[in-house]
Amino acid sequence: MTMIFLQTKRQIVDIIENNLNSLFGIFKIKPSKKAWQEKRMKILIFNWRDTKHIYAGGAEVYIQELAKRWVSDGNQVTIFCGNDQKNRSYEKIDGVEIIRRGGTYTVYFFAFIYYLLTFRGKYDVIIDCENGIPFFAPLFTRRPVILLIHHVHQEVFRKFLQFPLNHIAAFLEGKVMPLVYRNKMIITVSESSKKEIVNLGFTKENNIEVIYNGVSQVLHQGVSKTFYPSFMYLGRLKEYKNIDVAIKAFALLVKNSPYAKLSIVGSGEEYPVLKQLVAQLKLEANIVFLGRVTEQRKAELLAESWAVLQPSQVEGWGITVIEANAAGTPVIASYVNGLKDSVIDGKTGILVEVSNIKQFAFAMNRIANDAMYRGMLSQNAYEWSKNFDWNVSANNFYTLIGRSLDVKRRNISYSPAPLLVTEEQR
Repeated sequence: MTMIFLQTKRQIVDIIENNLNSLFGIFKIKPSKKAWQEKRMKILIFNWRDTKHIYAGGAEVYIQELAKRWVSDGNQVTIFCGNDQKNRSYEKIDGVEIIRRGGTYTVYFFAFIYYLLTFRGKYDVIIDCENGIPFFAPLFTRRPVILLIHHVHQEVFRKFLQFPLNHIAAFLEGKVMPLVYRNKMIITVSESSKKEIVNLGFTKENNIEVIYNGVSQVLHQGVSKTFYPSFMYLGRLKEYKNIDVAIKAFALLVKNSPYAKLSIVGSGEEYPVLKQLVAQLKLEANIVFLGRVTEQRKAELLAESWAVLQPSQVEGWGITVIEANAAGTPVIASYVNGLKDSVIDGKTGILVEVSNIKQFAFAMNRIANDAMYRGMLSQNAYEWSKNFDWNVSANNFYTLIGRSLDVKRRNISYSPAPLLVTEEQR
């Protein structure tokens, strides 16, 4: 109930009215008898958003890529998530049921209500996705619960949330979650995140598994690089993503490379602030905001860019890093947990001190002016991306689901994550 009061009274009334009207209508959503008999496992996923949400990011892509593969393998998968009021309350995407109820915070309340009145007894396992705050599914279900965490949010809460939300969120993640999920299976996306989770006291190390992000190799389009220095940011426009740092660093690059271009792809709350910053720096001729683009256009932009910028303060892994690599493009990224796992410094990209504008500018200058170095990074990045495959990730995750249910999947056995270069070896 606490979550409801995080929004205004007007929002609460609107959301409750809109969603309670359709609560019991969900019982009408039934597959055919034949299809139902063919299902091998019924998986319910609680996630903050889905891939169609206006502010969707890598966490949503991760869930959708796995879920659609589980469906194609004969399982029933339902994602329950919040609605940005721009999408239908129910639809199927790639065979995955998407049920959208509630808003940014009230989605947690509706997840609880829907489970008690609609979902209970209908699913074999629940995947509870933590995007800062989890759904605390173990408190209202006896079914097996798997907690998915992309990264720990304590630093984000402290620096980017206002009082008292910062203290409430930090308390829920740092104190309540370890108690609720202590004996549950936990899955994360990088070794750095795994260490953070252990250090926060969630569980013992042997209760956490790492399932890496995959990538589509079709991103490698064979598109030629631009003849001028071109850079790209791909992701949500959030304050903790530090996109302003990339813009300010790019301004220093333009002094020596006046024809350089920066494409900012994605949407988010920081758009007006970033747009104003570009105007203040008089970079309208060099920086373009493209918003959300199609997958085809994204692939083209990634392939033609000289480097992708990832200046984020916090990342669990950085799915855009490997997407860029699959397109043959290196990445300049902050040296933070997650990104230091996905970027091999000096081989597939360049790692720089977080929020250090001069270091980002220096790295861009080297990419722009050293063709041999740029070519080496590009080739290595493409080879590195071959280690990551959504099919492998989906199979590995599915095997862990089966382990939680003591079920063995036919012809599938858990295979370890791809061999990664450790930080000590870099």
